[in-house]
Amino acid sequence: MVEKFNEKANALATEYWRLKGITADKTGENKLEEIEELLEKGIGGKLREKLDAEAKKLRKEKEDRSSAFLRLEEIKKEVLELTADLAPNLDLFEGNFFPYDREHEPISEDYFSALTDIFFGKPQPSIQFKVAIFSKDGIEIRSEGDSSLKVLGYVMMIIQETARKMLGMENNIDKSCMLLKQNEYAFIALETLIEEGRGLRIKEIKEISHHADKEYKELMRDIYDKELVNGVEYLVSDGWEYNLVREHDGEYEATDFGEWVWRICNAESKEERGGEGKGISNSSLNIKKILKLFKR
Repeated sequence: MVEKFNEKANALATEYWRLKGITADKTGENKLEEIEELLEKGIGGKLREKLDAEAKKLRKEKEDRSSAFLRLEEIKKEVLELTADLAPNLDLFEGNFFPYDREHEPISEDYFSALTDIFFGKPQPSIQFKVAIFSKDGIEIRSEGDSSLKVLGYVMMIIQETARKMLGMENNIDKSCMLLKQNEYAFIALETLIEEGRGLRIKEIKEISHHADKEYKELMRDIYDKELVNGVEYLVSDGWEYNLVREHDGEYEATDFGEWVWRICNAESKEERGGEGKGISNSSLNIKKILKLFKR
């Protein structure tokens, strides 16, 4: 019989937090160093016997922690692999809320805490997007413009693609980052939209970009404005599987996916350049550090 998603998720979460507890407890390591220093000084008698016994116990605990670290990495991988296929049960759709399948047992809070701990380095009760809230209970749709099913698919795509990226699998975040790197002015325009956190008209994008990038604007004065407009048009063109920017009544706004792609792409590019300058991927980069930028 195939193991149910919820049961597997909850079992992995229980093991994840058990191992986290073991790996977090390092109180005995300093004590072991102190004892070994005393033993090296040649202490004898009953005190030495007592210290030898304590040192043996602490070495065993240290070995157990090392094993737990290795097992924890395996569990993280399994959680991400499971998350890459996570989806709520459409039959349980209630208004603007999509709960997960409750068959046999609900998804535990420990699973969601483990997932956000892996993503962000700290457990969180929810992940808030512009269009939805993703929590242990399910996905609450907040968008009024698109159908609930469309928003659901969009949010699940972001979660699943993030998991795939952390696993080193082919993913749409990397693909979009590659496309973004091909147009420096699109990168500048997207950065402006994200840092402003609101919809902007072309004129506003130009003004804000000029103020933030005066030196570069002066060097490229003959083409800057034209290329910036072209960059915005590139962002809303049909070449993207998932748009990074949407346009409505002449205003442009970064999408949730656009923000995730830009922050990850920007951080990876800065890592490539040794942390200097504007970013425009280094597979060794810790994606968790980047995703911390999304914590709200």
